Amino acid sequence: MKIVIANSVGIDSNGYHMVHVPSRWSLGVKNFTNCGYYPWELAYTSSLLKRDTNHDIKFLDGVLNAWDFDQYFEHLQKEKPDWLVMESSTRTISEDLRLAKAAKNEFNTKIIMTGQHPMAHPEEVLRVADFVCIGEYEFAVLDLVLGKNPKNIPGVYPNPRGELPDINLLPFPEDDDIRRIDYHEPNCRFKQIQMYGSRGCPRRCNFCAAATLYYDQLNWRPRSVSSIIEEIKVLKEKYPEMEGVFFDEETHNIHKNFNIELAQEIQKSGLDNLKYEAMCEYFSLDEEALVAMKSAGYYKIRFGIETGSDHVAKQMTLGKKHDLKKLRSILNFGKDIEMQFYATISVGGLGSSLEEDQKTVDLIYELASKGLIHEIQVSINTPQPGTDFYNSCIEKGLLKNQLTNEGFDGNGHVVVEYPNYRSEQIQEKQREALAAFDLGKAKANVSSFMKTANESLKSIPKNSNILILRCARLWLIQNIIEAMNQFRKTPVDLLGQNTIAEELKSNLGIKNIYNYGDGFFSLDTIEAPLIKKLKNKEYDYVFLPVANNHLEGYRNVLDVARLIEAKVILGVYPEGNIFVIEEKKEAAVALG
Repeated sequence: MKIVIANSVGIDSNGYHMVHVPSRWSLGVKNFTNCGYYPWELAYTSSLLKRDTNHDIKFLDGVLNAWDFDQYFEHLQKEKPDWLVMESSTRTISEDLRLAKAAKNEFNTKIIMTGQHPMAHPEEVLRVADFVCIGEYEFAVLDLVLGKNPKNIPGVYPNPRGELPDINLLPFPEDDDIRRIDYHEPNCRFKQIQMYGSRGCPRRCNFCAAATLYYDQLNWRPRSVSSIIEEIKVLKEKYPEMEGVFFDEETHNIHKNFNIELAQEIQKSGLDNLKYEAMCEYFSLDEEALVAMKSAGYYKIRFGIETGSDHVAKQMTLGKKHDLKKLRSILNFGKDIEMQFYATISVGGLGSSLEEDQKTVDLIYELASKGLIHEIQVSINTPQPGTDFYNSCIEKGLLKNQLTNEGFDGNGHVVVEYPNYRSEQIQEKQREALAAFDLGKAKANVSSFMKTANESLKSIPKNSNILILRCARLWLIQNIIEAMNQFRKTPVDLLGQNTIAEELKSNLGIKNIYNYGDGFFSLDTIEAPLIKKLKNKEYDYVFLPVANNHLEGYRNVLDVARLIEAKVILGVYPEGNIFVIEEKKEAAVALG
């Protein structure tokens, strides 16, 4: 029997590329970004079925490969699956059900759907699917394909969910039909593989799909440290180019003893030459554990601040997770030991208003200007169907009229409307939050950046013809412009989105600003006449500000840079160092 485990359709009917994380929330972007999150629970399901059945199991990933419906269906035609398993979100459900229905009609395939949207609306999904699995679904899927009676399988709707599984019983996740190192999070500085050291969370934030749909009870289940160490060893042996690990579970650090033991075993195993990053909770961060983690190679900690408002935090049911005194304390300690922090924040959550979300904006500036947070994600808090936030919005009549599934992505769309806080104001507050980070980050980093840039830019001749591509946060762009003006007496040209002209129109270090539209850099969005105009400028250098060492997530930017045909394409790191990405043969550049 042929079973296909399939991640979602990668490009929807409107041309949006999916960034798919159904246990959090998925979003669509207009241009290809080469950002792919490892579909971890589908991957565990695939490896479990390969271990515990004699069936022919195939894992396909339309998101990783950027397949639209037609391309995906061509691959299904080659497989002709008897079973198709998909994990979907509200943002992706329309395309996913379209694909599932086509497989059902063409091959008489039995369909298993799971994920945030199917768990929230199982009856709707069962119009196409044969089964909907709720909760953590690996063993429910296994029982279905083994032919057990669905009426007796916990977690197969309408049966109640089963007990939370012992995650130590699972094999390592799928790494045969796909390559785990091919999944990239551009904000990971190094070539890191996404791993999962635990499951669950002892909090129930009202917007969290994982807490309210996947496990629906307070819990935290770490894997055995020995299993985690063994998986790192297996991955490092398979991928010598691997530089580190990104522990991207819900919460990596609830019990300090787990983190200390894991850090110690990393060192004992000689794996502390890798770089580690983890999604954590700041309230549970412990100084002793943080020191141990730093010694083992952890260089960056991510966590959700969510809001700077006590009122909004209460409405979001953040509980102990919200403690701004503890936040400031642990950030200052982390700064002392040179740990980096990545903050995830949202606006527009339940209880929000202009005044309350302004507290979040002010907090962002405070922390960034003091050098306490290094990177940021600001989302529009989106009530995914099935979450407590969504149910509250239904009860209070806060959802906007005529909503489509595509609006539930948190990437600029707003699906709520508060009495004194309109959707347009929420969108503007998101922009203000990002601007506050840029302003604070520029203030905190200008001294160290300029010191480094003064040395690294000495190889750039004065009066060089330079174009900067705006592919990083504005604070970094501004620092590069200032450094070129201060140390090389060289104004620059800038290529960026339409909004950039207004933001930088008063910057005296810029000669010309060229706009290409909105969204990410892409060959499809920059028109040929503009490329021709830039080529005719005969630039000596094109600068690419980058957040990582491996350039994943910048492939589309690099494609644009190559079309401009500068003598040298340079990368610029957030610290002010530069490096050669590509250069023409006739270009001779000596870079330190």
